[in-house]
Amino acid sequence: MSHEEQLKLEHATLMAQYRSARDEIDSLLDASRQVVSLTLTVISLVLGVSLFVEAKLPIIFLVVPVFLYGLAWTQLRHILLMRRTSAYVAEVLAPRVRSLLQEISPDGPVDLDHILSWEEGWQSPGRRGGRLLLLPVLGSSYGLPLLAAVLSVGAYYFLVPAVPLEGWVLMGINGLALIYSLYLGWLVEFGGFGQRFPSVEGRT
Repeated sequence: MSHEEQLKLEHATLMAQYRSARDEIDSLLDASRQVVSLTLTVISLVLGVSLFVEAKLPIIFLVVPVFLYGLAWTQLRHILLMRRTSAYVAEVLAPRVRSLLQEISPDGPVDLDHILSWEEGWQSPGRRGGRLLLLPVLGSSYGLPLLAAVLSVGAYYFLVPAVPLEGWVLMGINGLALIYSLYLGWLVEFGGFGQRFPSVEGRT
Protein backbone atom coordinates (compact mmCIF):
# COMPACT_ATOMS: atom_id res chain seq x y z
CA MET A 1 0.00 0.00 0.00
CA SER A 2 1.41 3.35 -1.06
CA HIS A 3 1.76 6.32 1.27
CA GLU A 4 -1.06 8.14 -0.52
CA GLU A 5 -3.36 5.14 -0.15
CA GLN A 6 -2.55 5.00 3.56
CA LEU A 7 -3.44 8.67 3.91
CA LYS A 8 -6.74 8.17 2.10
CA LEU A 9 -7.56 5.17 4.26
CA GLU A 10 -6.85 7.15 7.43
CA HIS A 11 -8.96 10.01 6.08
CA ALA A 12 -11.88 7.65 5.44
CA THR A 13 -11.53 6.22 8.95
CA LEU A 14 -11.50 9.68 10.53
CA MET A 15 -14.57 10.75 8.58
CA ALA A 16 -16.37 7.62 9.76
CA GLN A 17 -15.46 8.58 13.32
CA TYR A 18 -16.73 12.10 12.67
CA ARG A 19 -20.09 10.81 11.45
CA SER A 20 -20.30 8.54 14.48
CA ALA A 21 -19.55 11.49 16.79
CA ARG A 22 -22.22 13.62 15.12
CA ASP A 23 -24.74 10.78 15.45
CA GLU A 24 -23.88 10.53 19.14
CA ILE A 25 -24.43 14.26 19.63
CA ASP A 26 -27.77 14.07 17.79
CA SER A 27 -28.91 11.14 19.96
CA LEU A 28 -27.94 13.06 23.12
CA LEU A 29 -29.92 16.06 21.90
CA ASP A 30 -32.95 13.85 21.37
CA ALA A 31 -32.55 12.39 24.86
CA SER A 32 -32.27 15.91 26.28
CA ARG A 33 -35.52 16.91 24.59
CA GLN A 34 -37.22 13.84 26.04
CA VAL A 35 -36.07 14.83 29.53
CA VAL A 36 -37.57 18.30 29.02
CA SER A 37 -40.86 16.69 28.01
CA LEU A 38 -40.71 14.43 31.07
CA THR A 39 -40.03 17.44 33.30
CA LEU A 40 -43.08 19.24 31.94
CA THR A 41 -45.13 16.07 32.49
CA VAL A 42 -44.01 15.84 36.13
CA ILE A 43 -44.84 19.51 36.69
CA SER A 44 -48.28 19.05 35.11
CA LEU A 45 -49.00 16.04 37.32
CA VAL A 46 -47.95 17.92 40.44
CA LEU A 47 -50.17 20.85 39.54
CA GLY A 48 -53.02 18.51 38.68
CA VAL A 49 -53.05 16.80 42.08
CA SER A 50 -51.98 19.80 44.14
CA LEU A 51 -55.43 20.29 45.70
CA PHE A 52 -55.56 16.67 46.86
CA VAL A 53 -51.96 16.80 48.07
CA GLU A 54 -52.59 19.99 49.99
CA ALA A 55 -55.32 18.35 52.03
CA LYS A 56 -54.02 14.78 52.36
CA LEU A 57 -50.26 14.49 51.90
CA PRO A 58 -48.32 17.78 51.69
CA ILE A 59 -45.00 15.98 52.32
CA ILE A 60 -45.15 14.94 48.66
CA PHE A 61 -44.05 18.49 47.80
CA LEU A 62 -40.68 17.63 49.37
CA VAL A 63 -40.40 14.24 47.64
CA VAL A 64 -41.17 15.35 44.08
CA PRO A 65 -38.08 17.65 43.94
CA VAL A 66 -35.84 14.58 44.36
CA PHE A 67 -37.02 13.36 40.96
CA LEU A 68 -36.70 16.86 39.52
CA TYR A 69 -33.10 17.12 40.69
CA GLY A 70 -32.48 13.75 39.06
CA LEU A 71 -33.84 15.12 35.78
CA ALA A 72 -31.59 18.19 36.10
CA TRP A 73 -28.53 16.00 36.70
CA THR A 74 -29.49 13.86 33.71
CA GLN A 75 -29.59 16.98 31.57
CA LEU A 76 -26.18 18.06 32.86
CA ARG A 77 -24.83 14.62 32.01
CA HIS A 78 -26.17 14.96 28.46
CA ILE A 79 -24.52 18.37 28.15
CA LEU A 80 -21.17 17.05 29.39
CA LEU A 81 -21.27 14.08 27.01
CA MET A 82 -22.15 16.34 24.07
CA ARG A 83 -19.36 18.73 24.94
CA ARG A 84 -16.82 15.96 25.34
CA THR A 85 -17.78 14.56 21.93
CA SER A 86 -17.74 18.04 20.43
CA ALA A 87 -14.29 18.69 21.91
CA TYR A 88 -13.04 15.41 20.46
CA VAL A 89 -14.15 16.50 17.00
CA ALA A 90 -12.70 20.00 17.36
CA GLU A 91 -9.38 19.06 18.98
CA VAL A 92 -8.58 15.60 17.59
CA LEU A 93 -10.51 14.71 14.44
CA ALA A 94 -10.71 18.05 12.64
CA PRO A 95 -7.00 19.01 12.88
CA ARG A 96 -5.92 15.57 11.70
CA VAL A 97 -8.37 15.60 8.78
CA ARG A 98 -7.06 19.01 7.69
CA SER A 99 -3.49 17.76 7.97
CA LEU A 100 -4.26 14.72 5.82
CA LEU A 101 -6.02 16.84 3.20
CA GLN A 102 -2.98 19.10 3.06
CA GLU A 103 -0.74 16.10 2.40
CA ILE A 104 -3.09 14.65 -0.21
CA SER A 105 -3.65 17.97 -2.03
CA PRO A 106 -1.78 17.97 -5.37
CA ASP A 107 -1.69 21.78 -5.47
CA GLY A 108 0.30 22.24 -2.31
CA PRO A 109 -0.85 24.09 0.85
CA VAL A 110 -4.43 25.35 0.75
CA ASP A 111 -6.70 27.02 3.29
CA LEU A 112 -8.62 24.24 5.04
CA ASP A 113 -9.57 26.01 8.27
CA HIS A 114 -13.25 25.83 7.33
CA ILE A 115 -13.22 22.01 7.14
CA LEU A 116 -15.12 20.50 10.08
CA SER A 117 -15.04 23.90 11.80
CA TRP A 118 -18.63 23.78 13.11
CA GLU A 119 -17.69 22.14 16.41
CA GLU A 120 -14.59 24.30 16.83
CA GLY A 121 -16.10 27.65 15.96
CA TRP A 122 -19.69 27.43 17.17
CA GLN A 123 -20.77 24.20 18.75
CA SER A 124 -17.97 23.66 21.23
CA PRO A 125 -18.60 25.12 24.69
CA GLY A 126 -16.41 27.92 25.93
CA ARG A 127 -16.02 29.31 22.42
CA ARG A 128 -19.18 31.39 22.43
CA GLY A 129 -19.18 34.90 23.86
CA GLY A 130 -21.82 36.46 26.08
CA ARG A 131 -22.45 33.32 28.10
CA LEU A 132 -23.44 35.29 31.21
CA LEU A 133 -26.10 37.15 29.26
CA LEU A 134 -27.31 33.88 27.73
CA LEU A 135 -27.23 31.94 31.02
CA PRO A 136 -31.06 31.67 31.30
CA VAL A 137 -31.14 30.25 27.78
CA LEU A 138 -28.09 28.00 28.04
CA GLY A 139 -29.21 26.66 31.40
CA SER A 140 -32.89 26.33 30.60
CA SER A 141 -32.74 22.57 29.99
CA TYR A 142 -31.60 21.84 33.55
CA GLY A 143 -32.87 25.10 35.06
CA LEU A 144 -36.51 24.19 34.45
CA PRO A 145 -36.54 21.17 36.80
CA LEU A 146 -34.52 23.16 39.37
CA LEU A 147 -37.10 25.96 39.30
CA ALA A 148 -39.93 23.45 39.65
CA ALA A 149 -38.14 21.85 42.62
CA VAL A 150 -37.73 25.20 44.37
CA LEU A 151 -41.40 26.07 43.81
CA SER A 152 -42.44 22.68 45.14
CA VAL A 153 -40.45 23.15 48.36
CA GLY A 154 -41.82 26.68 48.66
CA ALA A 155 -45.37 25.37 48.28
CA TYR A 156 -44.80 22.91 51.13
CA TYR A 157 -43.39 25.62 53.39
CA PHE A 158 -46.41 27.88 52.87
CA LEU A 159 -48.98 25.08 53.03
CA VAL A 160 -47.76 23.56 56.30
CA PRO A 161 -48.05 26.01 59.21
CA ALA A 162 -46.02 23.84 61.60
CA VAL A 163 -43.24 22.02 59.78
CA PRO A 164 -42.42 18.68 61.46
CA LEU A 165 -38.89 17.34 61.95
CA GLU A 166 -39.01 15.10 58.88
CA GLY A 167 -40.13 18.14 56.87
CA TRP A 168 -37.10 20.14 57.96
CA VAL A 169 -34.82 17.20 57.17
CA LEU A 170 -36.25 16.86 53.65
CA MET A 171 -36.04 20.63 53.15
CA GLY A 172 -32.38 20.49 54.17
CA ILE A 173 -31.73 17.66 51.70
CA ASN A 174 -33.47 19.67 48.99
CA GLY A 175 -31.35 22.70 49.84
CA LEU A 176 -28.11 20.72 49.55
CA ALA A 177 -29.25 19.19 46.26
CA LEU A 178 -30.07 22.65 44.91
CA ILE A 179 -26.68 24.08 45.93
CA TYR A 180 -24.90 21.11 44.35
CA SER A 181 -26.93 21.47 41.14
CA LEU A 182 -26.28 25.21 40.86
CA TYR A 183 -22.56 24.71 41.52
CA LEU A 184 -22.31 21.99 38.90
CA GLY A 185 -24.25 24.11 36.42
CA TRP A 186 -21.88 27.01 37.07
CA LEU A 187 -18.87 24.76 36.44
CA VAL A 188 -20.39 23.52 33.21
CA GLU A 189 -21.20 26.99 31.87
CA PHE A 190 -18.28 29.04 33.22
CA GLY A 191 -15.69 26.75 34.80
CA GLY A 192 -14.62 24.88 31.70
CA PHE A 193 -15.80 21.58 33.17
CA GLY A 194 -15.87 18.93 30.43
CA GLN A 195 -14.94 21.40 27.70
CA ARG A 196 -11.64 19.88 26.62
CA PHE A 197 -10.85 16.44 25.36
CA PRO A 198 -7.88 14.97 27.31
CA SER A 199 -4.75 14.56 25.28
CA VAL A 200 -3.03 11.24 24.79
CA GLU A 201 -0.31 12.34 27.21
CA GLY A 202 -2.92 13.20 29.81
CA ARG A 203 -4.37 9.69 29.74
CA THR A 204 -1.22 7.81 30.60
